[in-house]
Amino acid sequence: MREFLRRGGWVFLAVLFVGTALVGGIYALVSNSGSSNPSSAYINCPQKTVTGKQPKVKGKLQGAKLAGFTPVKNASYLQCWDLKVGSGATATANSTVTANYTGALATSGLIFQSSLDSSQPFTAQLSGGVIPGWTAGIPGMKVGGTRRLLIPAQYAYGSQSVAGIPPNSNLVFDVTLLGVK
Repeated sequence: MREFLRRGGWVFLAVLFVGTALVGGIYALVSNSGSSNPSSAYINCPQKTVTGKQPKVKGKLQGAKLAGFTPVKNASYLQCWDLKVGSGATATANSTVTANYTGALATSGLIFQSSLDSSQPFTAQLSGGVIPGWTAGIPGMKVGGTRRLLIPAQYAYGSQSVAGIPPNSNLVFDVTLLGVK
């Protein structure tokens, strides 16, 4: 009888261990399912100074190199730097933001698009209205500030080719926050 209880105790502990691991794994899977967004909980955007004036190509930024950016071959995680800290309202994950932006390919630094070329600021909701790199990288920014985001391809456009951006491209954006709702 004693041996039976001893074996039953080990079986009980084994079942408890496996059950806990299984429930934890299912919880992790369910809590992350449907989310292609990087977590913004661990993103820290230190201040960085950029030197040099943004060159223009025939009066436009498109086709020029992004000022103060050294091209990188690989971006394995979302990175950000505050080039200028704003003093206005703070963007949250659910904010609708109005911003000027300049986007470039991270491997070359060549600008593919800038809202400054059209003089039309960009307005969108961070939750679902922009690429995941913006969804995670803009919250915490204050109006009047400028933030540089280095975004891995999986948090940009992934394997899609979009408006002159080759598939699987890592991107860099300089974003100046103009308004938050």
